Amino acid sequence: MLSPAQQTTTQCNGSSSHYQQADQPAPSRSPKPPLMGLSTWNAYRAHINDSIIRAQADAMVAKGLVEAGYKYLNIDDGFFAGRDAAGRMLINSTKFPYGMKALADYLHSKGLKAGMYGDAGPNTCASIWENPPETGGRGAGFYNHEQQDMNLYFKEWGYDYLKVDYCGASQQALKLDEETHYTRIKNAIDATGVDDYVYNVCRWTFPGTWVTRLADSWRISPDINATYGRMVEILDMNTFLAPYMSPGHYNDMDMLEIGNGTTMTYEENKAQMSLWCVLSSPLVLGTDLNRITQQTLDIIKNHEVIAVNQDMTEQGRLISDFRHPLQVWSKKLNGKQSGERAVVLFNRTSAAATITLNFADIDLAPAVSIRDLWAHRDLGEFTGSYTATVPSHGVVMLRISGQNIPPSVYEAEYAYLHNYNHLVNCVVIPNQARAGYHAAASGKAAVSHIGGNKDNYLEFNDIYCKEEGTYPLTISYFCENTRTAILKVNEETVPTAPFHSGNASTVAIQSVYVHLKAGNNRIRIENPAGYAPDIDKISIGKKDGPLPGSPHLETGNGQLPEGLR
Repeated sequence: MLSPAQQTTTQCNGSSSHYQQADQPAPSRSPKPPLMGLSTWNAYRAHINDSIIRAQADAMVAKGLVEAGYKYLNIDDGFFAGRDAAGRMLINSTKFPYGMKALADYLHSKGLKAGMYGDAGPNTCASIWENPPETGGRGAGFYNHEQQDMNLYFKEWGYDYLKVDYCGASQQALKLDEETHYTRIKNAIDATGVDDYVYNVCRWTFPGTWVTRLADSWRISPDINATYGRMVEILDMNTFLAPYMSPGHYNDMDMLEIGNGTTMTYEENKAQMSLWCVLSSPLVLGTDLNRITQQTLDIIKNHEVIAVNQDMTEQGRLISDFRHPLQVWSKKLNGKQSGERAVVLFNRTSAAATITLNFADIDLAPAVSIRDLWAHRDLGEFTGSYTATVPSHGVVMLRISGQNIPPSVYEAEYAYLHNYNHLVNCVVIPNQARAGYHAAASGKAAVSHIGGNKDNYLEFNDIYCKEEGTYPLTISYFCENTRTAILKVNEETVPTAPFHSGNASTVAIQSVYVHLKAGNNRIRIENPAGYAPDIDKISIGKKDGPLPGSPHLETGNGQLPEGLR
C-alpha cells in the first residue's frame, strides 16, 4: 500500500463514490449508538402482564443478552386502563398489580433500561386494531395530556425510553400533523428535566427530514413480520435513507424477527442481523426469550457483527447497482477518513451465487486484509477485489482494513434532500425531490423533482478535500427540456449554463471550476422558481485540473471565471 507521503498528486479526493449525511444541529445530549434491547409487541402483542415482563428481564440476564449489549426492555401497548377524572393515566391493575414504577425499578435492578409506549393521538393502536380491541387504550393516548404523561413516565415512574405510535392520531377525525405533535411530546420530555432517554417516533414510514433533528430513532416502514419478503421490503425502504442518519439519530427498520417460528431460514436470519447492523438500525428483539434456541442466540449475540451496528460513523449504503439481486452493502467504521469497512454481500436470488467486491468501489486502495465476521476467521490479504459464493437469501459479512482513498464521485441518490419524506398523503410538499431507479444512471439511480420552492434542494454536504484550492466540478444530469439550476458551494453561488441533455434517458455533463476549502465542503443544487435537471452524480477532479466535457464556464482567454480565480 502507498503511504499518504507517497501520493504526490494533490487531489480533492481519489476515486469511487460517496454519500452525504444530514446536517444536524449540535445535540443537547450525548449521542448514543443504536439502541439494543427487546420489545414485547411481536411476541405478545397486547397480552402482556407484570409476570411476563419480569420473566423476560430475567431471561435477558440469564442468556447473556444484557452482557452482549441488549439493555432495553421496552413495554409496548397493553397496560392501559383509560384515565381518571383528573386526566391521570390509569394502569390495568389486573395485569400489573404492582404498578409501573415497581416494574421499572425491577428492570433497573437487573441492569436493564426500562422502555415505555404511547400514542400521539387520543387512543392507542391496540384499542383500535386488536381483535378484540384493548379497550383500556381508549383515551390513553398522549393527545392533550403530553406534559402530564411525560411527567408520569419519566419523573414519577423513572422510564428511560419512549416509543410513540400514531394510530390514534391518524385514525381520528383530528388528522393531526406529525411534526407538530411529535415535537410537542419531545418538548414535554425535555421539560421534565430528564436528559438520559431515548425517543422513538413510530409513524410507520420516513415522515420527513424534520424527524432527524427531533428523535433518536424513527420507524421507516409498516410493522415487520417473520417473512423474508417483508424483511427485504423494509431493506429496500432504507436504501437511500443513509443521508438522514447521524450519530445518535437512526433509521429504525423495526424489530428483529430472528427466532420467531420457522418461516425464515437460518441464512435469512443471519441476513437480517447483518443488514440491520450495516444499516445502523436499532437492534430490538421481538421474540419470546423463553423459547429461544441456541442457534438464534448465536446469531443475535455475534459480538463482531454487533460492533458494526454500534459504530456511529455512518449508515451503510448500497454499492452495487440499484435493483440488482446480487448486492454489496458497505459501511465506514472508526471515522469518515479511516480505512476500515464493514461489507455485506447479499444474495437475493433463489440459488447460490458468486458476488465480487471491487475495493475501489468502497474507497480503498488495492491492497486490503479481510476478516469473515460470521466465521470469526481472518481470510488474509487481497488485491483489487474479493469474490465469495453466497447462499440463496444469505450473506457473507466482512470487515476490511486498508488505505482510505477519499472519493471523487458523489452519487445524487445519497445526497441530502431537504424536503424528502415518504408520507403518501403529504399535502405541503407533494412533489419533493426523491431518489429512484434510472436505467441510464450511474448505480442505476438518480434524483428527480428538485426545485419548485426554496426548500426543495439537493445538497452534498460532506465533500472532503485534502487541500484548499480550485477544482473542476462535473455535474452529470438528465434533462429533456432546458432547465436552470443554482449551484452553491459553501454558500457561494457559482454560475452555470442552462441544462439540456436532449431527452430524459441521455446523460449529459456540465463542468465548472469551484473553490473548495480543506476539510468538508457543501455543494447545493436548487431552483426556487422551477424544476432543476434530474441529477445522476457529481465528480471532483484534480486541483487546478482541466474541465472535462462541455458546456462549461471557462472564459475565452483561458482564465477562470471572476470570483473563482
